[in-house]
Amino acid sequence: MTQGALLDLVCGPASPLPETFQRYRLVAHLGSGGQADVYRAVRICGGVTSAPMTVKVFRIDPQRPIADELRSWDKGDAALMDLNNRGVGGICRRADGFYGPPPHRPGERPAPGDAVPYQVYDYLHGVNLREYIAQRAGMAPGGRRLNAVGALKTLSSVLQALHHPQQSGATAVLHMDVKPSNVMVLATGEVRLIDFTGARYFREEEITQIAYTPESGGPEAFGGVKYVGPAYDVHGFGAVAYFMVTGAYPRVDGRTDQRGPQEASPPQWNVLRRHPLLERIPALRDHLHAPLADRPSERPDTRELPAWLGHLAELVRRSGLPDVGCDWVEPESSETSRAIGRARPSVTGTETDAYQRIERLERELVALRAGSSAPTAFYTSVPVSSPPVSAPPVSAPPVSGVPVSPAVHVSDTGVPQMRGRAKVIQRPAPDPTGMMPSEPELDRPVYRPEPGERARTLKIGWELTGTGAFIAFICWGLWALDSDGSLSGPFFAFLVVLAVAVGVFALTRLVGRLVLEQRFGRVRRSAKGAHALTGLFLAGAGIAYLREVGWFMHFWHWVTGLSG
Repeated sequence: MTQGALLDLVCGPASPLPETFQRYRLVAHLGSGGQADVYRAVRICGGVTSAPMTVKVFRIDPQRPIADELRSWDKGDAALMDLNNRGVGGICRRADGFYGPPPHRPGERPAPGDAVPYQVYDYLHGVNLREYIAQRAGMAPGGRRLNAVGALKTLSSVLQALHHPQQSGATAVLHMDVKPSNVMVLATGEVRLIDFTGARYFREEEITQIAYTPESGGPEAFGGVKYVGPAYDVHGFGAVAYFMVTGAYPRVDGRTDQRGPQEASPPQWNVLRRHPLLERIPALRDHLHAPLADRPSERPDTRELPAWLGHLAELVRRSGLPDVGCDWVEPESSETSRAIGRARPSVTGTETDAYQRIERLERELVALRAGSSAPTAFYTSVPVSSPPVSAPPVSAPPVSGVPVSPAVHVSDTGVPQMRGRAKVIQRPAPDPTGMMPSEPELDRPVYRPEPGERARTLKIGWELTGTGAFIAFICWGLWALDSDGSLSGPFFAFLVVLAVAVGVFALTRLVGRLVLEQRFGRVRRSAKGAHALTGLFLAGAGIAYLREVGWFMHFWHWVTGLSG
């Protein structure tokens, strides 16, 4: 189905009332993502059509239990509804949410199958930021251009409201997928952050799915849910700013980057792009890279973004970079105030002919159906598996430390990539008392490191084993010198101690692999634990040798006797 294609479908929640199955009329296909199709629609009630709305129809992954799919959707829906109730500005407004049969033609029964989730939003007339800049829409002659400083100020204020809510007792929320295609540029010149499907309350037990877009996502997604926090959204904010400055995404595949052959294997995540224009302006490059740092702790805090943005605007104005369709002048106070309706001049590039065509079609559809629609019988859904539906954009490779089931999609840039989605905790049924038992732990996958990674991790922490071996060797030497006869016996005994130490190290690594990696899905980035135990064993063996040295023990007893 092509974007902007006109159509005539209906949908609605499952209900005893037959008319609810045709509550919303879908009149145009706006686009598709990795998990849903998005339509322009109107609500129908008694033959009266509402103002335009946006209806998002989620797909059910046949490879995943439907309960997991619906629970995952419900988490994002709850977070967005809560943000709307808190009055957070600069985001899409959720108008409705329900489960119902897949869209179908008016007057026809819906196709049999499981109910799918729906979300209904206000219709945002405009284009997303990726399209706006990729098409250089703001460079058309005449008209207003998007103010980059005002847009990024809006986005930073949204993130502050999400990460640091002012309401007493409110829980912070992570958007989890901030990127240019999730920022809508409206005809009024305002911007809105959209697509809260992957949004989660900032609680570790709530984040069982990590949305990762390779060209704009932070590397901490590969470490598991405990590494994902507000800095993950800050990285997305940095990706949006980078895109508005250069017209390109900040991260590229390390295996195809222009750095040339690499001695070490490239990381799983995408690496920062070496943009030729930014390489000539180190100050601007380093400032743009600050919120894109690989380590979350090295990025600015969410509350520091306004100051960071002010310095960025100054650097961009002095840089003389090519125009990508955005202005970097400081907006006037009137420009940043909330606009009402469409009284303000439209931003160049957000108007389309399809907008007027769709409005005419809506009026024609309502007029045609008003007199010819006959009462429709009650519909029932037969619970069978939904037919598979192809899905273009949205991203995310496997996340180590979090169970994922990969599915291939096409990214915003048209490059095939993987989207990882974590398994959601299965909620057990309540016992007869009505109390819910504690949630079971996640069924975690087997961690499989990159080739050669284990050999590199074995070296990390070697100084602990080396210290223990040094203590053991010195003590063994004192014991061997104090012994009578040949040194072959003591030498063989020392070799046995070293062999046992190797066994201790290997056993510790094996236990760690079985428990930490395979049982809990943890990523071991060093061998410090195994080296520490091996070092303690060698040090203990050295002390045991020292206790057999007669003159040393006499000296030790004399010293302890003095202290006593």
